[in-house]
Amino acid sequence: MIRHGFTAWFCFVALGSAFVASPAAAQINTDVALTPRNGGSILRLQYTFRELSGTGAIANQHESSVRGTFLHGITAGIALIMTVPYLNRQTDRIDPQSGRIEDAHDGVGDFTFLLKHRFWQRDDGPGKTARWALLGGINIRSGDSDFTSDSYDPIVGTVFSWRGGRSRFDADLVWQFNTGRGNFRHDFLRYDLAYTHRLFPDVFTSTSTWVLSGVAELNGRYGTDGSHELFLAPGVQFSTERWILEASIQLPVVQELGDVPETDYRLVVGVRFQW
Repeated sequence: MIRHGFTAWFCFVALGSAFVASPAAAQINTDVALTPRNGGSILRLQYTFRELSGTGAIANQHESSVRGTFLHGITAGIALIMTVPYLNRQTDRIDPQSGRIEDAHDGVGDFTFLLKHRFWQRDDGPGKTARWALLGGINIRSGDSDFTSDSYDPIVGTVFSWRGGRSRFDADLVWQFNTGRGNFRHDFLRYDLAYTHRLFPDVFTSTSTWVLSGVAELNGRYGTDGSHELFLAPGVQFSTERWILEASIQLPVVQELGDVPETDYRLVVGVRFQW
């Protein structure tokens, strides 16, 4: 019941927002070196559902999240990014004494504050550009006992983007220095590659009002504890001048996580708009 209500709430917000406005070209699970215009803003809502295989006493586990991200262009090349996630986790456990036990928890995850600085740009004609940006910021613990870390963790990274004709390419590397204890003491590197191809229209005309694109991504995460995850993520984007609807499914290629549940798949649905 909690999961169904959670999903319905997100879908209502996302569809309602989609008919009001929209955002700049970006990937679904990969960052981009593009920034909003000076004084411009982008709001992004993203719903994720993840199914996990059980291990040990855990028979089954699934997680849902709604992630709200706000971007604001401080200058033409510098943007402020703020992200707040709300999560729900449901777990089925097998207890030798009590039998099957269902647990459900929801709460606020850690906040992220970042600055993105585009320090290099080369334009080679209409619709053709290459850009490179740096990221820096901090992950701030939310204090919610079920979903928070126990530390304040610096983040640094870099993003490269290329646009040409009907194709887009983006890549990012982001390192989080975890300063906590126990399971929160291990740093991790996030790395992503994304390719997007415009499916429609073949050529833009004065009557073109929307774009349909196919997306293929590789999304990875490596931890200094030796853990490693890599996902292949096909997706689709429907965009207009001011808003984007998007969806992808992340399928595991590599999962080396030790004695913890592994992801069977992750479904991502999002909407964003700019003003």
